Amino acid sequence: MVTVFLLRHGETAWNKLGRIMGRTQVPLGADGVQQIQKIAPLIATLDLDGIYTSPLRRAVQTAKVVAAETKLPICKSEGLNEIAYGEWAGRYFEDLIDDELYRRFIKSPAKTLLLGGETISDVQRRGLKVIEEAAQKIPAGRFLFVSHGDVIRAILCHYMKLPLNEYRRLRVDNGSLSALQTNGRWAEIKYINYLHEIILASKEPYMVAKATALRK
Repeated sequence: MVTVFLLRHGETAWNKLGRIMGRTQVPLGADGVQQIQKIAPLIATLDLDGIYTSPLRRAVQTAKVVAAETKLPICKSEGLNEIAYGEWAGRYFEDLIDDELYRRFIKSPAKTLLLGGETISDVQRRGLKVIEEAAQKIPAGRFLFVSHGDVIRAILCHYMKLPLNEYRRLRVDNGSLSALQTNGRWAEIKYINYLHEIILASKEPYMVAKATALRK
């Protein structure tokens, strides 16, 4: 069995603003660094065999904080990269409410191709490939994958056999850790969205009112 740990990068200024980052090189904010510093000592006890990270700055910064505790090298992988939002990068989610493509993406993210971007199915496929390749190198390994919210949710949907269009039902906060074990044919989810400060997970999701407006 391969043990998979999924860590979302710490919070950035754009996360707080509800601004779409995509592949934009946005660094961690001070709060984001603290989030990872708080959970890194716990991750250091997990007896990891390797650390893989998205190549984006915020993810690499996150991985480096953990690596300082574990003394393991970091392997950057494009497969863990954030979803390519294309023309939406830099915009605010609330400004897309009346965008017809955004409405289609909300209803069917698995098949809706973003302009200059990709589908959530594309994201899931490449994320799983990184895990499979790591497992081939160390069949019973324990790996940490540092990535982004949508990537982690898409990966979890696969192992939980959840419809990919429902991936937003899984909450994955900045700085949260999720874990599973798999032999490739079967998987057991250990936990999802573990936070050093668990009270943070009880906050309302971003743009609750805006999401309500979408359903009208």
